[in-house]
Amino acid sequence: MTHQEASAVVSVPMDVIEHKLQDVESWPGFLIGVEEVRKTSFERYVFVVRDGRNTREVPVSVVDRPQRWTWHSLSGPTFEGELRMYPVDTRRTRLVLKLTSDPAGFLAYLAEMLIASHSTADVDLQRLERELTAPDPTDPGPADPDPAPAPDDRGSGTPTP
Repeated sequence: MTHQEASAVVSVPMDVIEHKLQDVESWPGFLIGVEEVRKTSFERYVFVVRDGRNTREVPVSVVDRPQRWTWHSLSGPTFEGELRMYPVDTRRTRLVLKLTSDPAGFLAYLAEMLIASHSTADVDLQRLERELTAPDPTDPGPADPDPAPAPDDRGSGTPTP
């Protein structure tokens, strides 16, 4: 069984993070090994998880509590996590991510035992921060505060005295 924990302070207000996490189906963008998330009913999802070369569908319960998200598998090997948020100030948030999982199958278990594991929780938080701070492609950006002056349309092209 693998237990991982990571924390980071991100320069993103907590309400922005909460809004992003509400879209559970976007979590594959930052959770390594989660390839797809499908909602099946209230607080119920199917996570498509890759363990090395194997892919499996994991029925998962995801619960949103104030300043905390938790998830756990409803059947099969252990697959659970918790993401807590703590406001540092109005512009920064401390994130704590805890992950626990059992490998699915003997070969995945053997690989976990033999290969030095790195903390995917650390990388997950880095990827989440990147997603949170990336510019929104649908946002046109701020209006130009000092638009260029309109060309002089007097016809002669020469300055007037």
